[in-house]
Amino acid sequence: MATDSASDDQPLGFWRILAFGAVQLPLGMIGLPIAIYLAPLYSGQMQLSLQLIGITLILARLSDFVTDPIVGVLSDRWRPKIGRRRIWLIFGAVAMMAGVHMLFRPEPGVGIVYFGLAVALVYLGYTLILLPYQAWAAELSPDYHVRTRISSVSQTFSIIGLIASTVIPAYVLTRPGATSADVMAALSIVIIALLPVCAALAFIFVPEPQAPIRKAPFDIRGALRMLAANRAFLNVTLLVLIATVGEVFRQTITVFFARDVVGVTNIGIVYFMYFVAALIVMPGWVWLAKRIEKHRALTVALTIVALTNAAMFLVPQGGVAVFTALFVLKGACYGAVLMLPHAMVADTADIDTAETLDRQQGLFYAALAMVQKLGYAIGSGLPLLLLGAVGYMSAGEQRAEPLFALTISYSLIPCALVLVAALMAWRYSLTADRHSAIRAKIDARIAAETATDTRPDAAVDATPLRP
Repeated sequence: MATDSASDDQPLGFWRILAFGAVQLPLGMIGLPIAIYLAPLYSGQMQLSLQLIGITLILARLSDFVTDPIVGVLSDRWRPKIGRRRIWLIFGAVAMMAGVHMLFRPEPGVGIVYFGLAVALVYLGYTLILLPYQAWAAELSPDYHVRTRISSVSQTFSIIGLIASTVIPAYVLTRPGATSADVMAALSIVIIALLPVCAALAFIFVPEPQAPIRKAPFDIRGALRMLAANRAFLNVTLLVLIATVGEVFRQTITVFFARDVVGVTNIGIVYFMYFVAALIVMPGWVWLAKRIEKHRALTVALTIVALTNAAMFLVPQGGVAVFTALFVLKGACYGAVLMLPHAMVADTADIDTAETLDRQQGLFYAALAMVQKLGYAIGSGLPLLLLGAVGYMSAGEQRAEPLFALTISYSLIPCALVLVAALMAWRYSLTADRHSAIRAKIDARIAAETATDTRPDAAVDATPLRP
């Protein structure tokens, strides 16, 4: 009997999961340098307008709302012999390496057009790799708990990349006269060296399930109706949106709060401890999700995050140790907040597969990516608008009223948003038992289709793995 599982024909052992997760290592090294060092490099050393840099970054990010659904749908519908998911590693790695080289190592005298093209190429490469990769991750195993393990390993590599993106700059900046250009150049060497190696590990050693039996033409209205009817998916995406707004709201003003309210002198060290805590605690979240189910483990993580946010309201001036302890506690939840929703989306996509015998995981993850990016846009803009409205001075503030507004913005507002997300996670309905029933329905329908289908290519379509 043909099945839908990667593990039935070729076991998905831990080493294959490691090879698959390694793709996230170089990807995890990109975001933090862009956020911290890009503006100083291009405004301070390339003499570009800070306002033009900001506008260009926004426009480049908005382009994702076009490329995300296109790449997601293409990775679902296009069926090259090389594999409909893994082929995108080639396209994405080439685009990403070219973009990183352009963006991280600009020649003197480049202009805003060059900057915009380089940023857009990096974002495009990221999309070309990540969306098909996430869809592939959802298809690697039908098992409810194995999917959590796959997601946890991927996020572990991403966190290692984040840690590397803090350690490498710290080392480079110890040299006399080192600048943002030196930091970005060093990071580009590591990223460009790692990306093809990590992509090749997944490309060569990780199996890819065969394309689904049915291939219906893509219908945008039908796709939107399908997503809207999937209540479990709507639950996940809405809680991700609310939690993302809450946490990005806080992250955007972390430097201001740490400097002006608490008196932290080196936030870089605190962030390093934050990511190390996330890395150390990640296996614990996998264990907890297996014991009490994914959505309940996510509820625990979000509740802890909300409570630490609330506790920040009480941190006094000079309370660096208390602030650091709360920050590290929040960091211990970072992996769960990233990992578990992605594993849950993989389960929600099976609802559609059970009805259509199609695998549209690319569409599901494209929709999730767009929701997350919307959350980033809202979360990064709102706190700045609020602080601007009360006259907060970003260069340094000592007045009581703006500092009180900063404290509320950093603690109580994110706390309320994350608590709403935690409540939504608790009410999530796609449990392990319900998912097992959905998988049984999929297997039964595949068996019936392959037994009655007389097309010459039916046996090929039903093969569970492509070597």
